[in-house]
Amino acid sequence: MRWVIAFLCLWSAPLWAQEKGAPYVLHLELGASMGSDEVGIRVNQSIKTLHAVQFHPNHLFGFILGADSYPLLTVVPFGVGWRGVLDPLQKTSWMAGMDLGYGSTVLEKKMESEWNNLSWFEGGLMAHPTVGLRINNKGNSAWSFLVGYKHQSSRFYQGLPSANTAVQTPSLSNPADWIYLRKDQITYRSLTVAVGLIFL
Repeated sequence: MRWVIAFLCLWSAPLWAQEKGAPYVLHLELGASMGSDEVGIRVNQSIKTLHAVQFHPNHLFGFILGADSYPLLTVVPFGVGWRGVLDPLQKTSWMAGMDLGYGSTVLEKKMESEWNNLSWFEGGLMAHPTVGLRINNKGNSAWSFLVGYKHQSSRFYQGLPSANTAVQTPSLSNPADWIYLRKDQITYRSLTVAVGLIFL
């Protein structure tokens, strides 16, 4: 219940701030994430939007939504995001950010083999601190150039449901629903680079 209340408070914060006169800001980022796994070096693409309210000339706070491609799956991150700029009036200034949330695997389908084996991915927690530069354009926009570190966890399940189970979707918490069930923890640790456009 506490998580629901916290989520509703965060969700309503931008609307409340806009009523108080704080402007809406959109930050669009296109980038790449680089890391390594058992196969070797990987380079993946990402897109992210921050829908934020400028509570202070130096700070933005809002909600993130995006898509990250990895070798085995596509993750849809959503959560909260912060952006801070050292001197917003300067043409070029230092900038930093932090995104925290959950990486969903809503775009991934549950696979079933001809022998009734099931396999699927589930998402996990995401954290993404960044640092870089903001360059103001003429008008109400600015460029951002950010590097960072992204931590994305996920889980892979593979199992054979029991023929005796009466439910259509076997429960992960009920061993009687499975003949066997395997769970693998997957953690993607990536160096990220991104170019963004901020609409102020």
